[in-house]
Amino acid sequence: MSWQQRIEQAIAERRQAQAFRQRQPLTQGAGRWLVRGDRRYLNFSSNDYLGLSQHPLVIQAWQQGAERYGVGSGGSGHVTGYHQAHQQLEEQLAGWLGYDRALLFISGFAANQAVIAALAGREDRIVADRSAMLHCWKRRHEPRTAQALSAQRQPASRSLAGCAR
Repeated sequence: MSWQQRIEQAIAERRQAQAFRQRQPLTQGAGRWLVRGDRRYLNFSSNDYLGLSQHPLVIQAWQQGAERYGVGSGGSGHVTGYHQAHQQLEEQLAGWLGYDRALLFISGFAANQAVIAALAGREDRIVADRSAMLHCWKRRHEPRTAQALSAQRQPASRSLAGCAR
């Protein structure tokens, strides 16, 4: 069987199982809301949960920053160095939050690593239950056919039981 035939067969099987996914373009996708056609959805996957990316003062500050520093990311502070803009932001954040200092990280993962390295000693143990949310994942990613959905129908008050611990 050729590659083309395998691909066509896999697509046909997914369509038959009602598991074929087609991307649907958003008409608006920045900020806390996603808009597709005439439907609006709260964007739970964004780190812009306050919707600040669309705030006029944030946009103005972004434009001023682009004029001063350019528009390329250039790389993280780990790669290209710690700039005055980073220092100023840390100072402003610390003052705003009421702390002496603040520290920027390149990602939430890097922040978590740093906190663990700073607070955990040689004799400390960190227990991470990798499977704690597996039942939530399974429920969320099962095929969503009408038959599968009706088979697992249950009262709304119990549908997320155990997932919000």
